[in-house]
Amino acid sequence: MKFTQKNIAVMLSAAAMALAGVSAAPASAQDKNAELVTMLADRAAINDLLVDYFAQIGTDNHDFRAFFVPNGRLDVNGWVVTGYDEIRSLYDAAGGGAGDAMGSKEKAAVAIPRGRFDMLFSNLKVTVTGNTAVATLNWYSVLSEKLIFPPAVTEYGRERTELVKKDGKWLITDRKVISDGGMPDGELKTYKAW
Repeated sequence: MKFTQKNIAVMLSAAAMALAGVSAAPASAQDKNAELVTMLADRAAINDLLVDYFAQIGTDNHDFRAFFVPNGRLDVNGWVVTGYDEIRSLYDAAGGGAGDAMGSKEKAAVAIPRGRFDMLFSNLKVTVTGNTAVATLNWYSVLSEKLIFPPAVTEYGRERTELVKKDGKWLITDRKVISDGGMPDGELKTYKAW
């Protein structure tokens, strides 16, 4: 079962009601349980949003409208863009699309299947305050150029993402990404440590 916001909310509501004995609990306890369930469901929804966002990196299937507000801001190592079109342009220019991990010379020389590229994250911390939230995490790009090669971390860093809940859906308002190693040379001109 995929842990979607709806599924988690249903599971958490059932658990909270069972543990709290909703019918016997005073109104203040019921309110606290409802707040806790809402907060946990919001944190799970933000986790799902970030998992889906990271899964699209390295593909040609970018749908930034599913992740950002229309005037969403993205700062990658000091390279700042605003809005869907500029965000897409940044990813295209930075090589965040599927691209080609192997040059034509390598392809012609081998019959070994191409490996895989993935973006991963860890150490996710989400703080929800009403209809706004802040998520911080560490991220890693991992590449295995050929199926038989071991994977390697090609770049890693940190990020801070601000989100807003609009019409029941969490969207990114501001995302700041910083590389801590393996940054492409072309980003040195805009790089700002934080």
